[in-house]
Amino acid sequence: MPLFHKISQTSLYLLVFLIPLWFLPFTQNILDHQKQTLLVVLTFFWFIAFLAGVMKQGEFILRMNWFYILMFLLLAMVGISTIFSLWSYGSFWGLPLDAADNFLSVFAFVLLCIAISQSMERPSRLFLLLSLLVGSVTLAILFAFLQSKGIFLLPFSFSHISLFNTLGTPNSIALLSVILIPLTFVLASSGKLLLRASFGALVLALFGVAALINFFDAWVVLVGELGIFLVLGIWSSGKATNLSSMFLPMAMIVAALFFLFIRSFSLPGSPVLPPEVSPDYRGEWKLAEGVMREGLFSLAFGSGPGTFVFDYAKFHSSSSNQTIFWGTRFSEGAAEMLDWMVTKGVGGVLALGGLIGGAFILALRNLVRKLKEDGGSQEEALSRKLTLGVGASFVGIVIAQFLYPFHFTLWFVFWVLLGSLVALTVQRTHTLSFRSSAPLISLGFSFALLVLLVSGVGLLIIGGQKYAAEIEYSQGVQQWRIGNTEDAIGKVEQASRWNPSMDLYWRDLSQLYLVRANRIAADEKLSQEERRRQMGFTITRAIGATRKAIELSSANVANWNVQGFVYRNLIGIEGADQLAIKAYTEAIQREPSSPFAWGELGRVYILQAQRIQGKELESQRMQAWENALTNLKKAIELKEDYSPAHYLIAVVYEQQGKIQEAIAKLEETRARTPDDIGVAFQLGSLYYRKNQLEKAQQEFERAKRVNPDYSNARYMLGLVYDRQGKRTEAIGEFRAVAKLNPRNEEVKKILHNLSEGLPALEGIVPSQPPLQETPPEISKEQSIEE
Repeated sequence: MPLFHKISQTSLYLLVFLIPLWFLPFTQNILDHQKQTLLVVLTFFWFIAFLAGVMKQGEFILRMNWFYILMFLLLAMVGISTIFSLWSYGSFWGLPLDAADNFLSVFAFVLLCIAISQSMERPSRLFLLLSLLVGSVTLAILFAFLQSKGIFLLPFSFSHISLFNTLGTPNSIALLSVILIPLTFVLASSGKLLLRASFGALVLALFGVAALINFFDAWVVLVGELGIFLVLGIWSSGKATNLSSMFLPMAMIVAALFFLFIRSFSLPGSPVLPPEVSPDYRGEWKLAEGVMREGLFSLAFGSGPGTFVFDYAKFHSSSSNQTIFWGTRFSEGAAEMLDWMVTKGVGGVLALGGLIGGAFILALRNLVRKLKEDGGSQEEALSRKLTLGVGASFVGIVIAQFLYPFHFTLWFVFWVLLGSLVALTVQRTHTLSFRSSAPLISLGFSFALLVLLVSGVGLLIIGGQKYAAEIEYSQGVQQWRIGNTEDAIGKVEQASRWNPSMDLYWRDLSQLYLVRANRIAADEKLSQEERRRQMGFTITRAIGATRKAIELSSANVANWNVQGFVYRNLIGIEGADQLAIKAYTEAIQREPSSPFAWGELGRVYILQAQRIQGKELESQRMQAWENALTNLKKAIELKEDYSPAHYLIAVVYEQQGKIQEAIAKLEETRARTPDDIGVAFQLGSLYYRKNQLEKAQQEFERAKRVNPDYSNARYMLGLVYDRQGKRTEAIGEFRAVAKLNPRNEEVKKILHNLSEGLPALEGIVPSQPPLQETPPEISKEQSIEE
């Protein structure tokens, strides 16, 4: 075998073995992003070795068939969908959206399919490739099993949780197990005795994994694929059918039917798994309808690869607000095929359906031909068996697309099985010789290959730079979590320089700059002029960062929420209130069913009213309060128990001088959400202002019981004790607050006052932030700065 041919085959063997096991701890997405990178690198490596072999041999030998047109049509449809996407950058690269559902991954998957079909020309080589796939998935499942039992083999802290594995969710592990059973069954009927025994044991092990997880969709897949496996196997064997060889698949079908109908049954030792939550079929179909109503291109090509999260934000029903997942933005739906309808439209679904249908036609046509042939060489007999096993497993993974959303590994197995089917069924080759062809044709063909090679190298260089940016960003997040704000800013700034097209970096930078601005404002070592200069510079950068995020991805509601958050924190600077109102109004357009932006609009109007001074402007203040109430009531209409809106209505009453109405409103809110420590804190604060110290003490103590580390509640409880003359108890609370916030100068001053026998707030003006919800894109911070 020529050297370059060996290299290209080896790269495929490595890829198939490594992908199910692969992860690296260098970026935020330690699984799918790493698998995508490995896929792109090794498929490109195959491409280079393949081209080198072509150039050395002086001829281009290709297996050609009409099926390749279907693959290129699918790639074209995904490409068009990417061009017209809500965010083309994310749809092309995947991050920060979906590492599997993007043009780059689909392109690499198609190249992988072509690579397998071109390089695995002998069934024995394909047998090795598929054996590596089954072996790798088995090792990954074994690793997941050890993890579930608390046996942690890796040194990384993130891996020391029972649910961590390299394949995906527990349900996707069950699906992978059953999908590979027909293929493994065929592998067990081929090869030497030891190999047969090993694969036979794996068949039972894979079924056992599915039984332990007991996922309904997995049993549906198993019944469907084994049904096809049995029908085709018995039909093709005719009278010579060896029924004993079909006993195990039949027994598995019976067992699967038992699990399907006796849903409550579970095996001893079955793990207790958290439920996987996603939109149901009806909810996802409504999302698809919403996207298709956006226009002709949306109907044909969807919203773009990976943009499901944007569609969910815009079109999901407000009924989800009545569940604990009301603030969750799902990035996938009930089933992969429906996800394609949402993100790639009717055209994308038809292209994928055509590809699947074409594969079935290829497999059935060749099964009819091959399985009726008697005798033949060992390779031909192996080809017949592999066609049956790969075809049945492919049926299983197609059924799974209608039942479950796919992660990276499931898509990888789909394309490996598809490439294997093509390798088994497409035998006709076409040869283009550079020596005998016309010089002009050879020159043109060589130029085209060179362009592809240079483009691939360029893509790898750009991708490498983006990968480096992800590493910097991940390190920045780690620094932020341990309180090193300046180091975090430096890392995220570096990430934004290396990859300025990532909205996530700019969105987080804007919040980091706000934290820096707060610390500059509290730094008494700076002169007033220097403080003003640094504050102005930092605030300008915060505003610029959030504007850059929106410029990159205006369809992402998270960017508008963060811009509103930034401007809301700057209210007092001329025009900041109007810019905050505009940002939250835009957020509502992109997520109309969420109460968050409505509530934040109400908060902005409250802050606006606080800034309006003078009797001559009373009408403006009244209008601001009215606007606040209108938006807050809309938030409550969307989510009846939305605590921040109820609280802010109480704030409006308080500002209007209706303290008793404010207290009544918060007491009503407490009845709705008795475990909400934020409501307890704010109600206690109002009781404190009304000098109802016993009631205030009860509320702050209630908040403290729910969360002993809630600094704000312990701070206010200390003030209550101080007013009650309980100096020892007050000192105890403020010492606890000081321990939680060791660099807070205000708390140190209070402890000094108490030790000197002075009132706690002697010479201090405390601040109390209003209750607020923080969606994932906004960092949660306690009001008392560290």
